[in-house]
Amino acid sequence: MRKLNQIIFDYLQKKQPARESRFPHFERPLKVLVLYRSDILERNDAVKAIRQDLLRRQMDTTMWGFVQKKEVNSAILPQSRILGLNDYNFFGKPNQDILNDLAKEQYDVLLDLTTQPCLQLRYLALYAKADCKVGLNLGEGIHDLLISPPDLDAEQAAPEMGWLYSQFINYLTSIKSND
Repeated sequence: MRKLNQIIFDYLQKKQPARESRFPHFERPLKVLVLYRSDILERNDAVKAIRQDLLRRQMDTTMWGFVQKKEVNSAILPQSRILGLNDYNFFGKPNQDILNDLAKEQYDVLLDLTTQPCLQLRYLALYAKADCKVGLNLGEGIHDLLISPPDLDAEQAAPEMGWLYSQFINYLTSIKSND
């Protein structure tokens, strides 16, 4: 089943129109979309800390998460949303109302804090309208700026969200764009 879902995703990714990426000047206030994998209890302390840091930097921040369960307990707010399995179809693609909500906004930067492959979040990254998409190098071809994970042994876990966020901030603040 996963193979079929991957084939469908690859097909839809190829059908997406080419977009022109633009690296923003991160010192100015930006509109930022953050994608993340939620913990099963939907507490997400690391995500809350990242949101607070972005707000401290005067960024207009929207957070979209995904949790691997059918019913989501968190409220749907304009700036924060957690999606569950019921928000996706059989093939892992978001329902049309989710895609419509995502298409309503244009973002300067998409920060994909996904540390392991997650088809549901890959769809969100694919369909989000953002000038610059940043993510971990998982071989997906969606992002404009890729962060390579540290060399990990087989028994080591994937990099943590906080480490990935600090890498994003480090690289994005180093980029001096004329846009």
